[in-house]
Amino acid sequence: MRFRLFVAAIALVPGIALAAPRTYHELANYFVTIIDTATGMLIVAGIVIYFFGISTGLVSKGEDAQSKLRIYMLWGLIVLFVMVSIWGILRLVQNTLFMGDPYSPDVGSSGFEDPFVPREFAE
Repeated sequence: MRFRLFVAAIALVPGIALAAPRTYHELANYFVTIIDTATGMLIVAGIVIYFFGISTGLVSKGEDAQSKLRIYMLWGLIVLFVMVSIWGILRLVQNTLFMGDPYSPDVGSSGFEDPFVPREFAE
């Protein structure tokens, strides 16, 4: 059994080496992709939990349940606002560091434009 795991691990080493980022830009794109995916999944999970809490609070009767529902709705909205704000801050940092969308980089261009040189004479 250990031999099979060893052979499988040895067989996967070239795939890991070839999947390694070659530049800082590729490495940063991997991190941005992971953070974007995780943030989106957290927002979806937060919305699902929020609506689940509201639906269970609406079904329950009593003043205690209604006060819990109000608190749940307030904190749910605050948490969703914070999550979406973090997503916006990540987009701002992404646009600041990569000067636009890192998923569609300008190939062969540094990304900087001289505002004093017309585009016709830039290259």
